[in-house]
Amino acid sequence: MKSSELQWATRSVLLMAAVACAMGSTPVVAQETSKVGATADKPLEEVIVTARQREESLLEAPVAVTAIGAEQLATFGARDARDLARQVPSLAIDRSSSGGGGVIVLRGIGSSPSNAGFDQAVAVNVDGVQTGRARIIDFGMLDLKQVEVMKGPQALFFGKNSPAGVINMTSASPTSEFEGYVRAGYEFEADEYITEGVVSGPLTDALSGRVALRYSEMDGWLRNTAGQLSSSPFAGPSNLPQRPETDRPGDENFLGRVSFALRPDGSPFSAELKLAGMKHTDDGPSAGQEVINCGAFATPVVIYAGIPTVAADPYGDCKLDGRYSNGGLPNGYADNWPVAEQFPYTDTKMVLGSLAINYDGDRFGGASVTGYYNSDTKYFDNYDGTVYMAYDAAEHEKFRSVSQEFRLFSKFDSPLNFMVGTYYQDTTLDFTNTVLIAPLPADATTGKRHTWEKPGSTEGQTLSAFGQLTWDITSQIELAGGVRYTEEKKDSWLTNAWVHPPLSGTALAPQGKMFTDNFKDDNLSPEATLTWRPTEDFTAYVGYKTGYKSGGFGISTNLVPATITVDSIRFKSEEIDGFEGGVKSRLLDGRVVLTSNVYTYDYTNLQVTSFNAATTSFIISNAASATIKGIEAEVSARPLDWLTLNGGAAYNKARFDDYLAQCWGGQTAAQGCNVANGNGSFSWQRSGQALSRAPDFTANGGFDAKVALGDNYTLTIAGNARFSDDYVAADNGNPFGEQSAFWLFDANLSIGPADERWQLSLIGKNLTNEFYTSYVAEKPGSPVVAGTTVQLLGLANRSRQVLFQGTFKF
Repeated sequence: MKSSELQWATRSVLLMAAVACAMGSTPVVAQETSKVGATADKPLEEVIVTARQREESLLEAPVAVTAIGAEQLATFGARDARDLARQVPSLAIDRSSSGGGGVIVLRGIGSSPSNAGFDQAVAVNVDGVQTGRARIIDFGMLDLKQVEVMKGPQALFFGKNSPAGVINMTSASPTSEFEGYVRAGYEFEADEYITEGVVSGPLTDALSGRVALRYSEMDGWLRNTAGQLSSSPFAGPSNLPQRPETDRPGDENFLGRVSFALRPDGSPFSAELKLAGMKHTDDGPSAGQEVINCGAFATPVVIYAGIPTVAADPYGDCKLDGRYSNGGLPNGYADNWPVAEQFPYTDTKMVLGSLAINYDGDRFGGASVTGYYNSDTKYFDNYDGTVYMAYDAAEHEKFRSVSQEFRLFSKFDSPLNFMVGTYYQDTTLDFTNTVLIAPLPADATTGKRHTWEKPGSTEGQTLSAFGQLTWDITSQIELAGGVRYTEEKKDSWLTNAWVHPPLSGTALAPQGKMFTDNFKDDNLSPEATLTWRPTEDFTAYVGYKTGYKSGGFGISTNLVPATITVDSIRFKSEEIDGFEGGVKSRLLDGRVVLTSNVYTYDYTNLQVTSFNAATTSFIISNAASATIKGIEAEVSARPLDWLTLNGGAAYNKARFDDYLAQCWGGQTAAQGCNVANGNGSFSWQRSGQALSRAPDFTANGGFDAKVALGDNYTLTIAGNARFSDDYVAADNGNPFGEQSAFWLFDANLSIGPADERWQLSLIGKNLTNEFYTSYVAEKPGSPVVAGTTVQLLGLANRSRQVLFQGTFKF
């Protein structure tokens, strides 16, 4: 680490120590005051987490973790991973229109969504299976027991390394007693119907099972304003783009999970098998991708290379408002075009399975987790943001992962204990990209009108071994140190399997030319944590942590220009190291739980990508370095038996130390595009600038009040607010792609009997109808005017939701 960062880390550690000293006696004071004044006697429930792959209270775990339980998820109608960001200040999750399919950012660090070849910097772990793919955000959070968001690098405990953190989702387990629920709801703004049900109970004395299902169908909250063109500068009257199939793009989802748990009475062995599946369809990944900045023009426009005409979209606007203009292909254009259809669509299928076998002996414990994840996504859409359908892509991504982890740990009644384990993962990623970006006549031989067909594939193997030694120096002080060794291999290929003949070898890499890569790397990621627990109500810790994300090959890269080299498609491994310290305390007889932490981390070879609208291609690179440092705090309180409060805030300074980035479209030398690359092109220096999607300050706060209505009924009133500071949403740092600061407000009003047998709820999300985006890109087909930005696209987050639902438990 640089000396300045080490000094900052040292000050952070001293701050933690000072806070620890100041608060160390707080639990005693709280106990004394409770004897003379407190009138209520219902403390907060103990929160159990598995951040170190063993059950321990949130208070005693020396990890920066936010835990969200099933009740809190249900209160605000959380149905997919994007809803988690409302509860965790430093987390951002959203869709993207192509590439990796999603944006997951924690403390300002995440993988660019533009390239399908990137692993995720924020891992998503579902029932012990690490997926490594952003598309998992569409899987839905069906029948979950708890979600844990672990911040910072997690080198030891969750499969492959994650340099930014882990989102750990644990579904509800089968129960030994018969139970279940049915739930149905209607969301008014999008005309969405939702039904859900769970049945759980014993099958034999030792075996129990659980089935969970959810179906939803939505007409749509967006509005497609496009109409039928009567003429186009790019096509004759018989080849005009068609008006959209629907003016309300919606979706349909079906999710299910079957679980079995074997718990033989008196046996140290237990096992749990879970198998989940999902089918999702919608009206295209670009539904809601709007032109949010028109640059030098008053309306969205589009041009083709070599054609001077600038075509204005008569139906589009230039703001993020839930309205966009998008049509369909001319009749016959989808013929002989793999994956494409005339109108935009998405079709996703996912399967995830896990088998966990646990041994809980007197002196030793062990675990085996076998995982399987399969994702198959096809989609077609327009990416120029206009009714002209000038720049279109149809893509097919198939990802398969098989993994196996073994862990052995000791339970000695002595100061020293250990944990060792191994992890293996075998992956296959197939990605086919087919595109239309040139108004050429149909190929005389094949009849194809599109521009190229570009398949690629990566076969990956990961093998790692890890271990940790824990030493109880005293009854109050624990020192834990460990290391993970990882070896990664990835064999990749990419080719233009078909290119429209006039472009093969001229504008594009020649048809049939093969680009291959054999990536191999290894890494040691050590970590050490010193923890002080003077009482059961207080924990302070300081740790050194490292992380790693392997490099590879950008198999979704467009093979532009014709002279593109294999080196420009490769990217290096990403590494992180730094310090973190925290304080956790339970006050006022358990009525208040406060957690706080400070951190500083250095990233090297940060993997980044950005879109070059001029060449309609993504540029892959590694930023030389970046530094993040910040402070986080969360609090939960129960001032009255019927009232629970919660809140959190995060200050996060994520800055590039050294990064020569691609200039944004329209940027001049006076605006910073003045660093010569030696080949006639220029870059701009982003040193000191914020990382994309990295606001300096975020916060959330909420309440949950349960008021008795006589002896038989309970009225629940709950609210939550989230604030985000402004941030740059464009990967290339285009300042015109800044998302301004915003607030989100959610609420719940419910009534039901005191025994909670049934409940009627009115749930509102984003009540002020705030439109915001986490992903901005420069628009393909946008004219370049020096001194101002090219036109920009932004993918809007979901607008206001008002849901009425009923729940019946049995």
